[in-house]
Amino acid sequence: MSKLIHSDSAVKDVQRMCGKNTKVLCFPKDMVNNLKERILQIADEYPTVTNIVLHTGSNDVSKQQSEVLKRDFTGLLNTVNSLNAAVFISGPVPPVRGGDERFRRLFALNKWLISACTDHSVHFINNFNIFWERRHLFKANGFNFNKSGVKLFTSNLFY
Repeated sequence: MSKLIHSDSAVKDVQRMCGKNTKVLCFPKDMVNNLKERILQIADEYPTVTNIVLHTGSNDVSKQQSEVLKRDFTGLLNTVNSLNAAVFISGPVPPVRGGDERFRRLFALNKWLISACTDHSVHFINNFNIFWERRHLFKANGFNFNKSGVKLFTSNLFY
């Protein structure tokens, strides 16, 4: 296996588009701090993985504690620097639903992650502009990608 993706529920349907060399671990209610605590164990379980994609943070935004979220991400970024795989942080996806406050918080998180990942020498995948105002890429619930959204998200991860 060459790729491991850890994600929240938004990208749970990605596995079927990724192929046999990719494993998707989906933890729908995970927060960044949960991932920070479990990423070393996950990496140990998949020692042949060469690329790890972490898609997390959207659940944390609803707590409206931006400084805590930044601290948690900084801890995660410090932790992943010790891994023997290339690590990619998959940035947040803009909300189709959830209002202006959620949009502003996710946009601010995206901007902060761009610089934080650079500072920690971790790759950043910018999903924000690709999915902004593209409701047709989401299922009716407004949170999960439809087939076209999964295809676009997957191509953004690996190319």
